[in-house]
Amino acid sequence: MQNMKTLNRFAWSGSLVGAWLALAPLGLSQPVVKTVPFDPSNPAIPHDTFAGKTITLKGTSSVQGPNIQAKWVFGDGSPDAMFTVTNRFDVSTTHLYVGAINTIFTATLMVTDTNLNQSGSATYQVAMRAKNLKTETNVAIDEGLWYLHKTMNRSTIGVVDHGNWQGGCGAACDNISGSTAINASNLQAFEVNGHLESGAASNPYTETVARGMHTLFTQLTPVGIGPHTVFSVAGNPILNPDGNGNGIGIYAASSQNFPAFYQGGQFIDAIVASGTPNAVAITGVANVINRSYKDIVQDMVDAYLNCQYAQVQGGSWRYNCGDFPDNSAAQWAAIGIIAAVRGFGSIVPTLAYDANKVWVNFSQNAANGVFGYTSSSPIWGPYADTPSGMVQMAMNGQGRGDAHWDKAETFMRDNFGNTAGGCNPTDFACKATQAPKFYTYGLFSFTKAMLLHDPGGVLTPITSLHSQTLGVPDLDWYAAEVTAGDPTDGVARTLVNRQDPAGFWSGHSYYGGHFPFETGWSIIMLRRTVFIQCVTDLAARGTQGRSGAPARVDLTWTAINGATSYDVFRATASGGPYTKIGNSTGNTFSDTTGLVNGQTYYYVLKPLGVTGTPICQSNEAKATIPNQPGR
Repeated sequence: MQNMKTLNRFAWSGSLVGAWLALAPLGLSQPVVKTVPFDPSNPAIPHDTFAGKTITLKGTSSVQGPNIQAKWVFGDGSPDAMFTVTNRFDVSTTHLYVGAINTIFTATLMVTDTNLNQSGSATYQVAMRAKNLKTETNVAIDEGLWYLHKTMNRSTIGVVDHGNWQGGCGAACDNISGSTAINASNLQAFEVNGHLESGAASNPYTETVARGMHTLFTQLTPVGIGPHTVFSVAGNPILNPDGNGNGIGIYAASSQNFPAFYQGGQFIDAIVASGTPNAVAITGVANVINRSYKDIVQDMVDAYLNCQYAQVQGGSWRYNCGDFPDNSAAQWAAIGIIAAVRGFGSIVPTLAYDANKVWVNFSQNAANGVFGYTSSSPIWGPYADTPSGMVQMAMNGQGRGDAHWDKAETFMRDNFGNTAGGCNPTDFACKATQAPKFYTYGLFSFTKAMLLHDPGGVLTPITSLHSQTLGVPDLDWYAAEVTAGDPTDGVARTLVNRQDPAGFWSGHSYYGGHFPFETGWSIIMLRRTVFIQCVTDLAARGTQGRSGAPARVDLTWTAINGATSYDVFRATASGGPYTKIGNSTGNTFSDTTGLVNGQTYYYVLKPLGVTGTPICQSNEAKATIPNQPGR
């Protein structure tokens, strides 16, 4: 009897299995639909729009083909958008929302397999905002990232998914120079906006970034390195470039128009921007694959140091290992080394900085502060080489109060508003030699120099560009707007105004080979960061001091990848100077020291990397302590 019961149980169980197997293909074929979050750390935050702006609603599907139908329900009562999904990575549509400020619309993307009658869906929130620089910047970044996502070349090599922006895929793809760094800078644009390969599977950009990272590591080449004499420093000391003692340096793949030393810094930036020093590369050649990101970055720094020019003119970089330097190439070494040291704790001998200071002195015009190309004389105008020199000074810990920095900053401020009115409107090279804002390559260097300003090793990002010329006012180089009474637009308004309606940037550099990079660089500049996503949502709330309880300001923020803790700073005026008041290992902090009812205070955070070094500075938060009521 027991055997019969067992047989009956198996028969009944088997019939259920058979029924499930019959239905399984339908369930397994259900489309997986994803929509892009505006803030991947908080998907509930809606995308911005403003009156009169047509925006892109962005989604993907796991399937495509003639039987795969998409429907966008906009959530505002307007007719749905319906179409066949021909590219599963781009299931987007455009829409113009109309409504009162702060109205939130919930759109829905539904994808249906009409053969199997199976559907999947996801929502997409949009908030109507006031039209201002902040909103327009958010929209510009949103549209720019989607352009990069949808134009990526995708493939699968073995079992690993890959992606790149090299050839034949749009305005942000390198169809000219064969540069591999286009992949690095475009990847970094996603990363500084919080879209990481370690992100949520529900975010379409997680796969995009992962594909790009898989390709990036295949474009690195290990070589042997060793010590060399540095003749530019007194006593001709020996520089050992091998920070981890493994005898290996790693270079970025080079092309005829973009040698390795132009590209390596962008690769380092992209790897450090991942915020995951202990992640392991799953692609690449021997001595790259199966190694941690942190170790790979150290070897990339070691490769730069191995090839730092060693003669009396000073230590910098150019096209090939040990070449006489040029400031155009040197800035990429500097930005890469800064990111590696501050973000991943890479080791760089003091001797390397000392040698670079000699080059900074040699290549700057002492009279006007301009940096040259291979001497103190600029080529292609002064608005790329001068910011390049400033980035190197940020690497060296030179900043305000140093004569070299002050002269260069004065030159940039005095000329920041140039209009290039004497150039033909389509003569991009002429414009780049006449005005800083017409030269995206140099503008990116300038932005990095402002954000990485590090006098004496103290990270002090510059908000207001200063001139020592009498009568020239300080200028908010990022947020200035002529409409707000400033004498010239800053970086943000400049970039927002020249974004193509399709979402990309192009045509604002001396050399056409830079045009494809402008989208990635512009997005990074608009995010007001350099090599990592920084805290952008620091908020402060003041509480009145009463008998027995001091006045208090409570700070909150969203934690970022790569930060071990956060130094907290306070000021009594917007923009500082700030004084450190504490440290937090979480994402909250309460300030109860010396606060006065009725006073206003300003706060910033400096997230610390793995070695305790500040890696960036957050947005500024403002809190006013309420006045104590009369008694």
